[in-house]
Amino acid sequence: MTEVSAGIILNRAGEILACKRGEGRRNAHLWEFPGGKREAGEDAKACLHRELLEELSLPVWNVREVRTAEEGGIRFTFLTAETDAAPVPTEHEAVTFLRPRALLPLPFCPADAPVARALALNDPPVRHLFWDFDGTLFDTYPMMTAAFSLACARLGAWVTQAQALRRMKVSLGDAIRLTADAYGLSRRSLAEAYRRETEQTSPGEWPLLPGITEALRTLSGMGCRHYLVTHRDRSALEALEAKGLLPLFTGWVTAEDGFPRKPDPASLRSLLERFGVEPAAACMIGDRPLDAQAGRAAGILGCLLDPEAFFPDCACDLKACAAAELPALLCPEPILI
Repeated sequence: MTEVSAGIILNRAGEILACKRGEGRRNAHLWEFPGGKREAGEDAKACLHRELLEELSLPVWNVREVRTAEEGGIRFTFLTAETDAAPVPTEHEAVTFLRPRALLPLPFCPADAPVARALALNDPPVRHLFWDFDGTLFDTYPMMTAAFSLACARLGAWVTQAQALRRMKVSLGDAIRLTADAYGLSRRSLAEAYRRETEQTSPGEWPLLPGITEALRTLSGMGCRHYLVTHRDRSALEALEAKGLLPLFTGWVTAEDGFPRKPDPASLRSLLERFGVEPAAACMIGDRPLDAQAGRAAGILGCLLDPEAFFPDCACDLKACAAAELPALLCPEPILI
C-alpha cells in the first residue's frame, strides 16, 4: 500500500496551512494538507520534512503523528508541525494560513476533508444545536402533503402530494401562494383549509424522522444542548413530550413567540441571547436551505439534513443524508494540535 505523509502545519498565530492542488494533478483544484509519498527507508516524519522542503521550501519542527486514514488504496499519516517561515509554492495553485474554522468551507481532497472538518468544528467545539421541527425531527411531510392536497381538492384545485412536497420544501408560504395564485383561490382560504385538515391528526401520532431519537440522545451524551426553532405552535412541544424527547431540549421558540419566519434570524438570536450561547459554538440543523440561511444570518453554522436529496446544490456548512450521520458529523473526534 502506498504511504503518504500529510502535514497540519501551524504558524505562530495558530493558523493552519492549506494548499490548493494544481492543474493536471489528481484531485486538481481541491485543497489539501501538504506532504507526499514516502520513499524507501523513510518514516512518516522524515517524509514530511523532505516533501515540505521540496514543494514549499518550508522548514518545520515539533513534528508528531496525530491520525491515520485510508483512502483509495493509500494510507495517510497526518502529522502536526510548526513553522515561522513563509511557504514558497512550486506545485500548488495557492497556499494560505487560516484559522481552523475557516477550513470548513474549502473543498478538500477526500482523505483530507474529515481532518479539516475535525479541526474546524473543534475551534471551538460545536455543542449548541438548534433544530427545525418538520422534516428534521419529525417525519411530518407525508401528513402535511396529504392535508394540503385534500385542502386544495375541497377548494376545487388538484395538487398531488408530490407537487405539494416540492413546493412545501421551499416553504409552506410558497406552497400556499403559488397554489392559490395558480387556481385563482384566496390565499387565506387555502391556508385555513390546510389548517383544518392538519388538525385531524394529533401531535402524539406524528412519526419521528428515522434515527433522530438515537442521534439526539447520542449528541446529548457528547455534551450537546438542544434547542427547538419552529414555526409550528406549541403542538410541536406536545409531539416531543409524547415521544419522551422534550427533556432533552434546553429551550425553544414556537409560533406563539411571534418571531418572523426563517430565514429571518430573529428567533435564533433570541435563543442565543437568552441562554448565553457563543455563536461560534452553535449550529442550526434543518431540512431546507432557509434553515441554513437563518443560521448564517444569525452568525452560526448551518447543517442541511436532506434524506431525499432535494437540494444537492445548497450552499451550507454541513450536509447529512440521514439522522444517524449527525453525531459524527457535528462532533468529530478532536485532533490535538
